[in-house]
Amino acid sequence: MKTQFLKRITLLLLLVLAISFSCNRENNIAPEQDLGLLIQTNSGEYNKLMAARETFDGTPFEIKEVVRTGNTLKIQVTGAGGIENYKVVWDGLLLESYPMQAKLVVGYDVPDGVQDAMLHNYTLEVDLQKLFGSVANASDVTVQVSNGSKKQDTVVDPDGSTSSPK
Repeated sequence: MKTQFLKRITLLLLLVLAISFSCNRENNIAPEQDLGLLIQTNSGEYNKLMAARETFDGTPFEIKEVVRTGNTLKIQVTGAGGIENYKVVWDGLLLESYPMQAKLVVGYDVPDGVQDAMLHNYTLEVDLQKLFGSVANASDVTVQVSNGSKKQDTVVDPDGSTSSPK
């Protein structure tokens, strides 16, 4: 009787451990510099950038175009500063609809004391498969790109077509 009880407890413990490790779907990609552009997965930073665009008081920038070729996303921006001042942040969530959906926001950090009033054109390039890792096949994911300095959103479908939701 006691051995059956111990077997059941052991089996239950193994089951709990297996479930706890298999359900970890968090994709913690460390921030990395990619050609001067900071690309990161950080839900807190994503939420901060999205909330700040309501009352943004810095230098706004414009997302001119978002082009998707395969798993590469090219975001053309016009704004002040250098490309190293821009970052692309994914909230780390994939909406499991069909097709799957992900949300990115482009942010801009002005270094202290630097004021550059000249507008420059930059192309921010994001490898979606590298960003999503093994969590999803990037070619099946619809991506929403938001401007962190104002309300401007662009949705890019897996086929490369774009739309701007209101």
